[in-house]
Order: sequence, then structure tokens, then C-alpha cells
Amino acid sequence: MTITKLLCESGIAYTVSQGDLTAWDGIALSALVYDSRRASADSAFVCLPGVRVDGHDFADAVYEAGCRIFFAEHPLDLPADTLVIVCDDTRASLPCLSDAFFDHPQRELTLIGVTGTKGKTTIVNLIASAANDAGFGCGTIGTIGITYGDTLLPTVNSTPESYEIHRALRLMADAGMKAAAMEVSSLALVRHRVDGIRFDIGIFTNLTEDHVSPIEHPDFDDYKQAKMRLFSMCDFALISADDAHSPDFLAACRCPRETYGFAEAADHRAEHITPWKSDTALGISFDYLHGDDRKAVSIKLPGDCNAHNAVCALAVLSHLGLDGTAVLSALSRATVPGRMEMLDAFDDRTVIIDYAHNEMSMRSLLETVRTYHPRRIICVFGSIGDRAQNRRRELALVTGDLADYAIITTDNPGYEDPEAIVSEIASYYTDDMCPHTVIVDREAAVLHALSMARPGDVLLFCGKGHETYQLVRGIHIPFSEKALILAYAKEHRRSVGILETEKVTV
Repeated sequence: MTITKLLCESGIAYTVSQGDLTAWDGIALSALVYDSRRASADSAFVCLPGVRVDGHDFADAVYEAGCRIFFAEHPLDLPADTLVIVCDDTRASLPCLSDAFFDHPQRELTLIGVTGTKGKTTIVNLIASAANDAGFGCGTIGTIGITYGDTLLPTVNSTPESYEIHRALRLMADAGMKAAAMEVSSLALVRHRVDGIRFDIGIFTNLTEDHVSPIEHPDFDDYKQAKMRLFSMCDFALISADDAHSPDFLAACRCPRETYGFAEAADHRAEHITPWKSDTALGISFDYLHGDDRKAVSIKLPGDCNAHNAVCALAVLSHLGLDGTAVLSALSRATVPGRMEMLDAFDDRTVIIDYAHNEMSMRSLLETVRTYHPRRIICVFGSIGDRAQNRRRELALVTGDLADYAIITTDNPGYEDPEAIVSEIASYYTDDMCPHTVIVDREAAVLHALSMARPGDVLLFCGKGHETYQLVRGIHIPFSEKALILAYAKEHRRSVGILETEKVTV
């Protein structure tokens, strides 16, 4: 891709403040970069202003790395052998440049965007899991990462920077994917990460007080208005019928739309919601209604919230025209990494890994599991360091009230002392709360929980979810809770004389 072709195909408005554009036209660009540490001689650097740092301030370092082509919002003081292209807003220009750089991959895929406070990750992964299982290749972009086929690439944000989005879409299209389901955060909408993308389907899940802070949204209305932007960018909308803010989102739609949920007036709805459990799993079944069609659905995810998520996924899969029988079969097997993820580890107790890390998510998880009347709920959890210190008391109170036994341990302590964090959490426990113990080392805490479990127990490992590391003093230390649990379970089965071939799968 040459610079003149890139500018032509992107359609951005620009001026050249330094250098001769035609003189650079014979040079092929290998990448657009916005991180100065990734700059090279054959890349173009896009100066992005950020919350804490401004890419323009790193222009000299980027020049020293060999880069000579710059996109900026104002002229730069650089040597004469530099091409500086000025545009009004580099953040707004980067999506258009990225789409052109990767030869417009969105044109080759059906794009599904999901926004809302809760449920985005689960819905995106239910859609993709069921679609892939039914033979309709679907990648994902979200909190868990970028996935397509057997590939998993990490992401820094739920919705990455626009260049990473279009790069991912190109990889998916080239791998034969037919669709991509994407989490669309409010900040992604505000910060132009999804500008220029036309979503075939846009989804609204729900809206609660969240992400209001000096570096996010100044107030709740700003947060809400940001979410509503998605529905000026899609060809078809699916709106939850059960959220108090749904009427505003329906009014924001400029395209055909349908509703989903539990409300009787919903176009896609769930009826006769019934929890079920086996010796090792918790789930829910319901009737899915759309027009005159009624189908029986069963999923291996507990709670009404997941029935709601599944209805949304079914509405999308129906809109994509996938075979109903294949979709229902696929959905019954679908799991979401780190979101009420049940591990097929034991024959007589349930093991769940979940991302619950604040009062709201922990309460929802514990209350949901409690409705299945387990023998005991053993909860392993901690709280992050460096921020959100108020969560520590909240997590202590909710686990102390709703768990039967709590093990307080480390969860991404950052630059704080892990012992100080767990000690603070433990200090909020009182005599009328559930028994608890403190084990600072998370691996030891996990093993302790597994060793004390008995038939009929539900073990909850909370906070890490899909993560495969511990963040300690700026370093990502490898740590996979899932791998640790499965290794323990395998050894446990061997010790009691049960061969892997004898294991019964739920």
C-alpha cells in the first residue's frame, strides 16, 4: 500500500505541511503505527492524542527509529526528509486509514456489534460459539480477545483501537470467516475506534450506572448517549425489551429493529424459564418464541440473565438464516471462557470460573448459584490493586453473606502489597458472616479449595475469568486457573482409580 493510494482510498481530508507527497509514492508501507515503540522505517506513524500522553510528543523518537511519514493534527518540528500529513482529528482519521490499509475487510464479513453495560462478552461468544458449531464461521473481538478458528490473539481493551479492529477483520476474512461479533464499548464509540464501520446488526443489552469518572464519562447521560451512537451505524437493530432505557434506544434507531427478552411484547422472547442441574453442571431451559415458532432451548449457563443472553443470540442466529435445529444443538454445548464457565473436571461437584470482580457481578453470581441449592458454595476471590479500593469491603460483605466458605487470595495486586490487600478484605468480615481463610498465594488458594470440596459442592473461582496471568508490579506473570484446576482434577481421578476413558461428560 503506497501513501497516495492510502490517502485516496481512505477518503480523509488532509493537507501536507512538510515534504513532497509524490516523492514518497514509490515506498510501500508495511504498517500504520500509533505506538512509538513499534515504529520502523517502512511504517507511517499516526500521532494520537490520549488521556495521559500525546503521540505528537513522541515524534522525535519515532523519527530516530527510522520512520519518515507522519499523520498529525498540526505541523511537526522534524528534519526536512519527512512527510507530515495534517488532518483535523487523527483519531477520527485512523479508522478510515486502517480500513483502506487492510483493503476494506468489513465488506467481506457480516458484522455484529453489541453494546450495553452487562452481557456483551457472553452474547458475543454465544453467537460465535453456536454459529461456528453450526458451520457458519464467526470470529469475535472483545474482552476475551480476538478469536477466529483456533486462533486467539490478546486485546488491551474490550474494543481495541481501530487499526487493530481492521487488522483482525482482515485476518478473519482471509481465514474464511463469514461473520464477526464485536463488543462495542462506550469509550470505543466516543474515541472513534469504530468510526466508518457499518454493522449489519447492532445490539443493545442494558444500561446501569457505570464508567462515570474523570477519564471516562462525565455523567450518566454522556455514557448513555455514547452507547446510542451505535444505532446510527447499523442496518438492523436488536434492542432488549426489558431495560428501562430501551425506549430511548429504540427511538435512536434509524433502521429496522426488533426486540428481545422476557416481555410479552418482545419479538424474540423466552417463556417457562426453568433451572436444571446435574452432578457437575448448572443450566437453564426455556421456550424460545418468535412469531408463531416455538422451540425448546437448554443451555449450560445458569440464571435468568443467561436465558436473556441466549434469546439475544438466538435472535441474531435466526436473522442470519441459520438452521434452527443445528443452532439449538450448538447452543446447548456453548460455553463462554471465564463467564460462568463450568469445567468438566469432577463427577460429583461443580467447578465454575467467573470474571466476577465487583459487588454487582459477585452478588449476581452467588445469588444465581444459590437458587440451585448446592450443598455448599466455596468461593475463592480477591481484589485488584492500585485502584477501586472500595470494592474490597463490598466483596467481603457480599461473599460473607452469600457464600458458605470464602478463601481470600490475590487478584492482580499491581504495585500494592498482596498481603495488605487480602488483609484489608478479611478485616471486613464479622462473626455473623461465613467462615473464611486467607491464602495470599493464589495457586495455593485454588488447591486448598479443590482439596476441601465434597460431593454436591459448587466451587466458584472469581475475578480471573479468562485471564491467564497475574499482574504484579507491572509484570504479567503466567497463571492459568483453568489449567491448574484441570491438572488437579486429573491427578485426583488417577488417585481414586478412575481412568480418563471412564469419565462421563455432561
